[in-house]
Amino acid sequence: MEVLMTDEQELHLLVQDVKFLADQLGQTPSDNQCRVNIRNYQFRHCAINKKHSDIINAAGLAPIRRPKIDSSIFNVDIEKHLEHYEPAETKPREPWPRIAILGDLHEPFGSDRVKSDFVSFVGRFAPSFIVQIGDLFDMYSHSKFPRSQNLFTPKQEEDTAKKRVTEFWDSCRKAAPQAKCVGLLGNHDVRPLKRTVESAPQMEHWIEAYFKELMTFDGVEMILDAKQEYIISDIAFLHGYMSKLGNHRDYMLMNAVRGHDHLGGCVFKQIQGKVLWELDVGLAGDFNAKGFDYRSQRMTNWTNGFGAIDEIGPRFIPL
Repeated sequence: MEVLMTDEQELHLLVQDVKFLADQLGQTPSDNQCRVNIRNYQFRHCAINKKHSDIINAAGLAPIRRPKIDSSIFNVDIEKHLEHYEPAETKPREPWPRIAILGDLHEPFGSDRVKSDFVSFVGRFAPSFIVQIGDLFDMYSHSKFPRSQNLFTPKQEEDTAKKRVTEFWDSCRKAAPQAKCVGLLGNHDVRPLKRTVESAPQMEHWIEAYFKELMTFDGVEMILDAKQEYIISDIAFLHGYMSKLGNHRDYMLMNAVRGHDHLGGCVFKQIQGKVLWELDVGLAGDFNAKGFDYRSQRMTNWTNGFGAIDEIGPRFIPL
């Protein structure tokens, strides 16, 4: 049979707990500190109908004195303040190398205008690196979206895309022979691998060999792991998978360059004394092409253009 304690017994135990907590804290505990640190505190002191101040008084502890706030807090000696003021400054950084970045090409649906303007820019800019950020191929024939089968066969699509991509890289290397050329994989590029693993996983090693051959170009370092970032200085290059611009930067706590959402732009944020940013390099494909019919309407906020980074900083160049 459960024996219920009297109010006096409950108060005695509660007072002992409060005294013990005061010893631990070195001061009279507040109501919130009692709730957090004393088990069933709120239930017990409500059961005996006692306020926090009543329990503090019963424990023989000094009452909590809250300072009165009046307009005197606004009376600041500005000269004294400025004398001791030390402005917070961002940490200095090393200048970035010159980097030209092209976004999602989606060949054979790449924009000839964007590619031509990019190659011309590369010739003037003289970058140390040229990076293609992924979705080099569209792989339209391997899409899960509803699609027409009257454009081309899968082989015709791949042959045309390969030819156009090879011409693009050759043009870049000719325009900037000093630049290191790097290509990443995007979600469209790896569609054939995903479809194979979904339907015939035992053939994965077959398609991987052909896929590597398809993604090989003279003078270009291709990163054949779609999850692998490419790092230059303190900048991470990745195709992108999070929708909001700035999310990759905040997740990695470093500067980021991404593609994927075709929007273009750059956002900045000061984190731990450093100004970090994320650059979206926009779309290099022709969004009027048949391959982009999966979108919900003809009007779009996709932005053709490309990205650039130099000693001044990152920027998106719309076309």
